[in-house]
Amino acid sequence: MAGESDARCVMLIPGNERIDFPVVQLINYVPMDLSGHPFAGAKILLVEDDPQAVGILEPILIAKGYSVAVARDGVEGLEKVRLLSPDILLLDVNMPRMGGIELCRRIKSDESVRLTPIVMLTALMDLEKKLEALEAGADDFVNKPYNTVELVTRIKSLLKVKYLNEQLDSAEAVLFSMARAIEAKDSYTQGHVERVSQMAVRLGHHLGLADEEIDALRKGGILHDIGKIGVPDKILNKAGPLTPEERRIVQLHPGQGALICEKLKSIRGAIPVIRHHHERLDGTGYPDHLSGQEIPLVARVMPIVDIFDALTTHRSYRKQLLRDVALEIMWDEAKKGWWDKEVLSEFEMMIREKEAEPSIESPVTSSSVPA
Repeated sequence: MAGESDARCVMLIPGNERIDFPVVQLINYVPMDLSGHPFAGAKILLVEDDPQAVGILEPILIAKGYSVAVARDGVEGLEKVRLLSPDILLLDVNMPRMGGIELCRRIKSDESVRLTPIVMLTALMDLEKKLEALEAGADDFVNKPYNTVELVTRIKSLLKVKYLNEQLDSAEAVLFSMARAIEAKDSYTQGHVERVSQMAVRLGHHLGLADEEIDALRKGGILHDIGKIGVPDKILNKAGPLTPEERRIVQLHPGQGALICEKLKSIRGAIPVIRHHHERLDGTGYPDHLSGQEIPLVARVMPIVDIFDALTTHRSYRKQLLRDVALEIMWDEAKKGWWDKEVLSEFEMMIREKEAEPSIESPVTSSSVPA
């Protein structure tokens, strides 16, 4: 019987060279059981301090095929969210210790559970409270006394949205796994995409960028070299200079990476990072020869952190450089018109404040530019 290691993918690159590589699937995604009726077996956490209300709702939900856990207040609810990973939450508004709106706010601010749908269970909630719940991230409201058909319909609708979001997250995670598999082919670059992603996010925060730009940097940092899946290992791991044809093949990777990722909506914000991280301000970069402000800001941030990590870690073609040596090279190239001087200045300020000096000294090379 074929195992996971037998799964292969084939690509053709210019020159009709055939590239055959393993497909790495690190995600073991198991969707909800959809037999019988939609989302049977979905886990519902009911956070309600009124035993009478629990006595009404719990048997209704169980009869519909859902798995139901109960918490008596927001504090217990928060603990059970972390313990049980429910598929949807039903929250009463007024409860001891922690109310439903505060619990909603905390859940929606937690990256690991923020996509969990939340339905607020309300009596005649005034408009101010309803707006407060919406601002906290509530997805829907059901009024007391409950209409069973309405409640179950709203639950099904939100579970469907969650299921679709999880499918997107799963596809996104597969791309991230592919990106990590590509860098694993070269022992010198292992960990590179994680470091670049984390450093890009730090620089984005330092620059005061918007949340969507930070997300683009986080995802783009991991995926910026995913197009190298079409570059033969013998080129990626070559210790000496590349031939003109080899360099042409390598320079296809930003465009190929953008094509791989563009169909996934959750990744689209990172496409400018993936496609344009090898552009230069003077127009001599690739693939589109953009210049100056034509290059999106996130794509001007990415080469700064990408190059810095390449210079300050061992590579097949040279040894690791000291931080100050790396910065000197980058400033020389910025003066040539390659990199954004303002971004580089802010980056230098950030790392001098937060990073220690590397311990291994190496000779200066003539150029910083990673392939």
